[in-house]
Amino acid sequence: MDQKFAIIDLGSNSIRVIIMKVYQDGSYKMLDQAKEMVRLSEKMGDENTLKPLAIQRTISALKLFKKLIEAHKVDKVITVATAAVRNAANQQFFLDKVKIETGYEFTVISGEDEGYYDYVGVINTIDIDNCVIIDTGGASTEFILVENRRMKNVVSLPYGAVVLTEKFQPKDDNGSDRCKAIQASTEEFMQKQLANIPWLEQAKGLPVVGVGGAIRTLAKIDKKKIGFPLESLHNYQLSADEVTAAYDKVANTSAEDRKNIPGVSKDRADIIAAGLVPVKSLMDYLQSDKLVISGNGLREGVFFKAYLKACGYKDEIVENVLIHSIENTLKNYDANITHSYQVQKLALSLFDQLKKLHDFGDDIRKLLYASALLHDIGMYVDYYNHHKHGFYLVLNSRINGLTNKELVMCAFIVGMHENEDFKQNWKEYELLINKSDYEVIKKLSLFVRIAEKLDRNEYGSIEDVVCYITDDSVQMMVKSNNSPDLEIAAAMKNNKTFEKLFDKELYIV
Repeated sequence: MDQKFAIIDLGSNSIRVIIMKVYQDGSYKMLDQAKEMVRLSEKMGDENTLKPLAIQRTISALKLFKKLIEAHKVDKVITVATAAVRNAANQQFFLDKVKIETGYEFTVISGEDEGYYDYVGVINTIDIDNCVIIDTGGASTEFILVENRRMKNVVSLPYGAVVLTEKFQPKDDNGSDRCKAIQASTEEFMQKQLANIPWLEQAKGLPVVGVGGAIRTLAKIDKKKIGFPLESLHNYQLSADEVTAAYDKVANTSAEDRKNIPGVSKDRADIIAAGLVPVKSLMDYLQSDKLVISGNGLREGVFFKAYLKACGYKDEIVENVLIHSIENTLKNYDANITHSYQVQKLALSLFDQLKKLHDFGDDIRKLLYASALLHDIGMYVDYYNHHKHGFYLVLNSRINGLTNKELVMCAFIVGMHENEDFKQNWKEYELLINKSDYEVIKKLSLFVRIAEKLDRNEYGSIEDVVCYITDDSVQMMVKSNNSPDLEIAAAMKNNKTFEKLFDKELYIV
């Protein structure tokens, strides 16, 4: 039966909730989410006590979340608390008060467990084999070494955006020289902390995956600067130079003026400079040339752990991020999965047999693999113009396992699978794709179009296609268990487009 989960993450700076629905067929979907900035770790000081105002802000937020959870009729609520509660001398008082006023019993997880859940949330939604994951919260920062998609080491340091701000950055940080001096002392402190993590030495040169609101701010600043055309920040990638540019813009600006930097949240402006020090220091320490932003972390890790167990998985991670995500998407949009896989099979067969004509590699084959499966998801909206609906859905459904460039190319392939006259201008996405990419898109969309017509009745009657390449033509011989006249007639309508793209006539028999 369908089941709804709510995961509440009580952090040191903010408190968040996600509400997920798991369907009987094993697919899942986010139904809702909410966030409140409560600054639970504010002014904890050397005595490490949660202060009354911070406690009250947190309980008020939890009461709001409870109303949201009840409105969704959630079946299971999972609650976790991190560094602020973990380090608090009055931890038990706080937990008892929360239970009395809200009914929620929080599990206080260790820093290592926090890092572990970050790892599960990242590795199930980003296709990356080796990296260092960093999660900067309000009162702690976690570092996780990943090798061959497995967590090898994890450490949690008791320094996050709020703690570092209170330790190093007084409120009177006006003036450029003053800002630089304060930031330099914070960076020097963090470099010393990193030097005490011995396994970071073996991670030199690896890409960094960043989790947490502070780190996402780097992407937001860069996105505003360049006019990035997509909404999602998940899997947004920045070079080391781009990280430095965004970081310097924040670090050399006073707390008051930071509110005016495009991409910086006003309720984070006072702590963002210190909050970015851990990731910038890590990038420098590892000499890493790439930062990958993850929109998923602890909450999603907690969900995936529960979800995979409920679905009978024997492992904590999915075998293939892209396949898992696409299959989940197909189920979400009630697609004809049998037809989708038949079209994919035929499209890939054409791609492989016609390699002499296109000379594309495995990276391009991956685009066809994904887009052929997704080609009909726009039918969920309506049959008419379903290719246009599909274009939008691919761009906005968070297909995990694809880079932003790959996502845009797949969206165009889906949008053009009906005909090549799809009116969306590729130049609106020229930050990600160029004219050469668009030529690739046209050829791949033709393979999907022919493959779909060869399954016109969605019966899977055509088993395969054998292609023969001659000097002036391509002859496709279909293998079918019944008369394929309807399918051949539909597919042959693409002969002029085929000749235009490949300079050969097309015959299908």
